[in-house]
Amino acid sequence: MNDQRVMQEYSGCTGHLKSFFHPHLFPLKVVFFLHFGALASLVPYIPLYIQHLGLSALENGIVYGILPFLAILSKPTTGGLADKLKAPYVLLQFFLVVELAFLSSIYFVPPIPADIPSPISNASCREILSYRQFPLGSFTCTVSSPQTQTVDIQSNFDLKDLSRTLSVCNCSLVPPDKKVLPTVRWTKQFWLTGLLLIIGWYGYGASVTLVDTISFGIVERSPIRTTYGSNRVLGTIGWALCALAVGFLMDAFSEETTPEKRDFTPAFALYITMCCGAIIAAFFFKKEKLVRNPEIVAGRNLLTFEVLLFCSGTFVSGVCSGILYAYLAWYQSELGASGLLLGITVFVQACYEAPMMAMSEWFIRKVGYHGCVLLCLLSFGVRFIGYYLIENPWLVLPIDVTHAFGFGLFYACMTSYAFEKAPVGIRATLQGLLGAIYEGFGQGTGGLLAGVLYQYYGGRKTWLMYGLFTLFSAVIYAIGVLFLSRRRRRTRSFAMNTDL
Repeated sequence: MNDQRVMQEYSGCTGHLKSFFHPHLFPLKVVFFLHFGALASLVPYIPLYIQHLGLSALENGIVYGILPFLAILSKPTTGGLADKLKAPYVLLQFFLVVELAFLSSIYFVPPIPADIPSPISNASCREILSYRQFPLGSFTCTVSSPQTQTVDIQSNFDLKDLSRTLSVCNCSLVPPDKKVLPTVRWTKQFWLTGLLLIIGWYGYGASVTLVDTISFGIVERSPIRTTYGSNRVLGTIGWALCALAVGFLMDAFSEETTPEKRDFTPAFALYITMCCGAIIAAFFFKKEKLVRNPEIVAGRNLLTFEVLLFCSGTFVSGVCSGILYAYLAWYQSELGASGLLLGITVFVQACYEAPMMAMSEWFIRKVGYHGCVLLCLLSFGVRFIGYYLIENPWLVLPIDVTHAFGFGLFYACMTSYAFEKAPVGIRATLQGLLGAIYEGFGQGTGGLLAGVLYQYYGGRKTWLMYGLFTLFSAVIYAIGVLFLSRRRRRTRSFAMNTDL
């Protein structure tokens, strides 16, 4: 009787409104909204801020290639620490503070001084020496003095030595004829930015893991009917709204839209405000002991052809996500996108993503798990080739309708696959394996490889190469699915003949 009365009380429009503000669930909704809103204020713009500091595309690729591997480390270590200390709420607040302190600290990293513009002519030695950063590669400097001579300048130290021996020094710097292979400049900006992001990213991954762990316990003990998704959707709303707001504010505060001149103060200010709010809201969680039901481990091996095939599709999807997170905003900025457009892009992606997540169960029933992976790979291929073809950064918005399949459908498919296909007792193992392949190895490989290709071939050709690679991977995956289907039919046919 009590359960029926509770269900009647929280049914209908008024009931849904009352359930939204229910004291058992409201702190969780607020933490989701504020934390993901804080992340949306800064995380999508970090590649542009790295460019603002003067780091190259290759150096950005190295940083974004390392960060996803922290997902492999943070998830199991955070869960184990929470189990051992029996204090997930305290750990959540601690890691939120770690994330806030280190991610916001990159605001204080000084930019790299400007490179020498090239080509340059009729410049004095003193003028050239005023630049602290030389361009990549070897440049020829023609020095005019009482006896004109031509020398190869490798660094500013060579030029300093030369200027001491010559009374007159008029130089012309000309880039070399052949393309120079990209190299990494091991500047203090590179090391500082990388170190701060690594520690902050670990706190980010740990806090997201702990919020999910706490939320499942809260949902399980909720006095009213609710689901994880109905609470997590507040995070998507916060992500979309804050990304849009930051894009608008950066345009309002910036005199120019180039990454070098753009003012990132609004992004950091909103991130700090929202993250502080999430830390405060976490104090209002109702402290309950999280009980974990023991699972019986079944003896079936995970290393089947079907699971390995799904893992391969997960890896390729992670590679595609790696270049998106590291270089989509970078590429849009090269095409002349404003800060507002960058925010609108993230907002629109969230709008495409949310309905597909809601309909993901229907898609999985219709086309199966492997069909969903195939749709994901095809959508990435079409998306990347679309990026290659466009000249107007606004055209990213209609192309990104494919985000519904590339992330919205795939992420729901990946999560459901682990719970349905793995035996009881090793579901968490398969879930962790897929998460490590997608967020760790896949995104890490995608970011590192994209950094090299972007530096050497430029953004447009990099998107084309990734698009062709993804379409080729989709063909290989489809062949694997056909082989799996034929083997299943043979197995069923053999079983029927045996029964007869």
